[in-house]
Amino acid sequence: MARKVTAKNGGVKAAAKTTEAKVNGVKAAEEAVEVKATEEKATEVKAAGTEEVAAEKEEAAAKKTTTAKKTVQKETKAVTAKKAEKEELKPEVYLQFQGNEAVVEGLIEKAKELYVAEGHRISSIKSLQMYLKPEEYAAYYVINGKFSGRLDLF
Repeated sequence: MARKVTAKNGGVKAAAKTTEAKVNGVKAAEEAVEVKATEEKATEVKAAGTEEVAAEKEEAAAKKTTTAKKTVQKETKAVTAKKAEKEELKPEVYLQFQGNEAVVEGLIEKAKELYVAEGHRISSIKSLQMYLKPEEYAAYYVINGKFSGRLDLF
């Protein structure tokens, strides 16, 4: 509130200063309100932006999950197809000679057993060649190009 001053010039000056102070106070209050409103808007925008970012993250996660599921499905189909090929491609080969019969798969297994009996590991077998000579009643094998042996066919 304005103070009463007895001198005219001093009173006018004091009143002007008081009015100026009031105006400055009002301006300061208005600026404070504007700053507060701006801060509230910034907070709202930030919150809205956060919600949008969260929604975008959720969408991205959903896309990643969908993509991952599709990839897993493709890989599963590929593995299933490979297993089916392996299962389908196991022929049984029979050797018949003068009333005798031998199963080639059995001969291969016997060759592997003899290789392991010699002190080798079965996992070390990289290649195996089998030569069948029915006229000699024998099967010859070579493992990894180094180890060889003979089996009776019948």
